[in-house]
Amino acid sequence: MGRHLFPGLLDRKLARDGYDSQQTGEKIDPATWRDNLDHPGDEDTDRGTAGVFHDRARDRSAALWVGTHKPALSGVALAAAGLTLAAVARRWR
Repeated sequence: MGRHLFPGLLDRKLARDGYDSQQTGEKIDPATWRDNLDHPGDEDTDRGTAGVFHDRARDRSAALWVGTHKPALSGVALAAAGLTLAAVARRWR
């Protein structure tokens, strides 16, 4: 409903907060900084996606798992609802 009443308001908030949350106040040492615009920054050893935020990153995401397993979770929820209704109906008899 907010999308219809205030279009773009949440987009602007997320753009402002999302950008700020990806920045730090730490200065970059140009002597040690290596970007990966043209080629990987880890030519010798593949270090994966490690970076300055690596210590705060997580290896797993419950939201991603739920998002990729919606059909199975829907089936389990429907089965549980059906069993619950059957148990309630049997108890009322």
